[in-house]
Amino acid sequence: MPVGVVRLTERMEALSSAVLNGGDSVVSAVFIMQVSKNYDHPDPTAHADAVRRELGLPEDSLGMMTAAEVRHVFNVRDVGFEGAEVTAIATAGLSNHVVAGEVLDDYDEKSAVSAMRARALAGTINICVVSPVPLSTAGKVNLMIPLVEGKSVAMAEHGFLETGTTSDSMAVISPIGEDRVDWTGTGSNIGIAAARAVSAAVGYALDARDEHPMPMTASKLLAKMGLDADGLRAMCGSDADPERYRRSLEETVSSPEVSAAADIVWSSAQRADSLAEDGDPRELDILTEAVAGVIGASPSYEGGLLDRFVRMLSERVDING
Repeated sequence: MPVGVVRLTERMEALSSAVLNGGDSVVSAVFIMQVSKNYDHPDPTAHADAVRRELGLPEDSLGMMTAAEVRHVFNVRDVGFEGAEVTAIATAGLSNHVVAGEVLDDYDEKSAVSAMRARALAGTINICVVSPVPLSTAGKVNLMIPLVEGKSVAMAEHGFLETGTTSDSMAVISPIGEDRVDWTGTGSNIGIAAARAVSAAVGYALDARDEHPMPMTASKLLAKMGLDADGLRAMCGSDADPERYRRSLEETVSSPEVSAAADIVWSSAQRADSLAEDGDPRELDILTEAVAGVIGASPSYEGGLLDRFVRMLSERVDING
């Protein structure tokens, strides 16, 4: 399978989660190798080292893996900001993407959508950032912040609420030398250049695979809120026959328009609610009116956007039932 390779012009320090020569190391090359979907080698480090030898790369090469199509998504981006020139090396492909802190419980569905969109394999986001100046350990760790946040910016700009994949790999590379820099956060010239370079590189890879987010359907939204037909019926105080109510709910949530409204609600709820709590309810009221029109229910102006959506949904189900 293809391998993307970057040879450094000098040996440099690296702090990374790479499968080969990860941790705190000194490296002279970087490679990202493509592996099969659902890769399950008993010794990934040995496999990566075998690929390194096959390519004739030096022993101190830093190696990463991805199931995304390296020929399409491997790219290098150089970005400068106020005299700091930073390079980002990246691959990206989605299928095991997830919101950090949540459990990946819909891998098969996401993988199928990703494969259909890209006509190819699943993926991982691999990113290396090359600093123009020597960094202290604190500086290397600090630069991980704009690196990861730049990745999430690219995800958000492509419509994803997810923050990355469950197998992302990151590396910060910097020259060996004196006068090491400690601060490389999102307010520094190095950090700003790094975040922009990463966002550009990851964005390029997502575009190359034609990656798109999966919608939050009405049925998924209700499941996330722990609501089934009985719970929804009890919440709205409906006296409809339980079985008839359940069938009506299934019919309602299968509507493409209702699912589109659910996706808008899920994507916007926290922001709209927060603005309303801060004294600016305009977005919350506009969204409520819009969703009520789609669902065919009377808008309610109590509670947050998710609560309003569920009440409007229960109203429509009760009418249909």
